[in-house]
Amino acid sequence: MESPAFPARKGCSRGFTLLEMLISLALMGIMMLLLFGALRFAGKAWDASETRLERDTSISMVWQYLSDRFRQARALNSQVKSEGGNVFFFKGNSQAVEFVSPMPAHLGSGGLYIIRLQKARQGGRTQLILRRWLYHPEVLSGDAGLPRWHPLSGPSVLLGVKEKPELRAWYSESVLVDEIKSLKFSYYGVANKGDDFADWTDGWDDHPYLPMLVRMEITDQKGPWPPMTFELPGY
Repeated sequence: MESPAFPARKGCSRGFTLLEMLISLALMGIMMLLLFGALRFAGKAWDASETRLERDTSISMVWQYLSDRFRQARALNSQVKSEGGNVFFFKGNSQAVEFVSPMPAHLGSGGLYIIRLQKARQGGRTQLILRRWLYHPEVLSGDAGLPRWHPLSGPSVLLGVKEKPELRAWYSESVLVDEIKSLKFSYYGVANKGDDFADWTDGWDDHPYLPMLVRMEITDQKGPWPPMTFELPGY
């Protein structure tokens, strides 16, 4: 018995036309462009976020370090032969401040240090330099073989002095903030000890007592830092 004959089916599938191929390639190109742009934006946002975090961390560390030092500042007087008499160890102007405060043992030998914060220019960059001298008679007399200490109003100490490892507990110099555009210190206190009224001033030179507050304003290459106000111990 013969099988019934069925009519042959016509093919219902066909290939892409040239126009459809071009449209598909254009859409894929647009999608790849958008994806690449999104990845670049995400990468830049990540880098910017890391930069901000690094800067914020640096600002926080400077704040914490200086806040601790100022909070423990000492109102000290000493006879300094090279200066011809008694010296009170707190002096400040708009570009520098100097005071005596204890240093943590892991940052020195422990004990009291004369700490100076000062704007200086080195290697074509303006920096906030931190210098510290051990508060010791040999240092004050200039007999310790160190860069000579003078009160802030006296001759400045040369920068870039090569430190001797064996004397680092006596003197050191380091960059606290690199590449700053501007720096300003100001001081809040009474004009005469016992006065009821206090005010801000750009200098603290002739007062034989500590100010109540010290404010530091810095602008670096990325813009101004939040103003930092440091509290000193009561007097």
